[in-house]
Amino acid sequence: MDRWFPVARSEEVRPGHVFQTSLLGQEIAVWRGRSGAVNAWENRCPHRGVRLSIGEQIENELRCRYHGWRFASGSGQCTHIPSHPTQKPGAALCATAYSSTERYGYVWASLQPRDDVPSLPPEGSVAVAVTPPVEGAITTLRSVYVAASLEAVAERLLLGRVARLDAYTLVTEAYDTAGVDDAAVANIDSVYWLLQPLEPCATVIHGLVGKLIPAAQRLAGLRAYNARLIGVRDAVELAR
Repeated sequence: MDRWFPVARSEEVRPGHVFQTSLLGQEIAVWRGRSGAVNAWENRCPHRGVRLSIGEQIENELRCRYHGWRFASGSGQCTHIPSHPTQKPGAALCATAYSSTERYGYVWASLQPRDDVPSLPPEGSVAVAVTPPVEGAITTLRSVYVAASLEAVAERLLLGRVARLDAYTLVTEAYDTAGVDDAAVANIDSVYWLLQPLEPCATVIHGLVGKLIPAAQRLAGLRAYNARLIGVRDAVELAR
């Protein structure tokens, strides 16, 4: 599908760690080079098909754990073959690199080439009167896995005070704080729920709130939102 999807929180993609996830049935290895640039690659070494997510980040390259082939950040071009150290790898020896970028505290990926950037609200989505999040003035939430289809998850979220921006992005314009006695979740302009379809019956709910929650209130705020998503997850999975 030709669109951007959030696939990991930026803080989860730290140097030295390769983050494994899936998107629309395709396994993806997400990693960050020393330069800070993020990559979202097909989770398969082009040599023997070993998962790159068990590989090792070395400077701005990813080294396959099996035979040590190394691939450059950005292009995915093979740069080194240990069994032929003096031979320059051919241009066709590349890891499959998907479009990737960072925005709103998340790493985003697309399985199709893109030259734009993710936007909230999404380009071309149904108009909903919300305030777009501002970089640096947001708080990302804990992502929650749900063993259900994207459609089932979206339907459950829409039962609350949620508006649909498109099939994959929903927003709470005024978070319902009934029963939540905590200033950390009060006066939130908007809460975006971003859905990542892993497989036909597996979805991840990512979220961000439209303000920077102060450090003193952050833990309580994250717990409140997490409790809400756990409730969504349990309701959807019990209904299957």
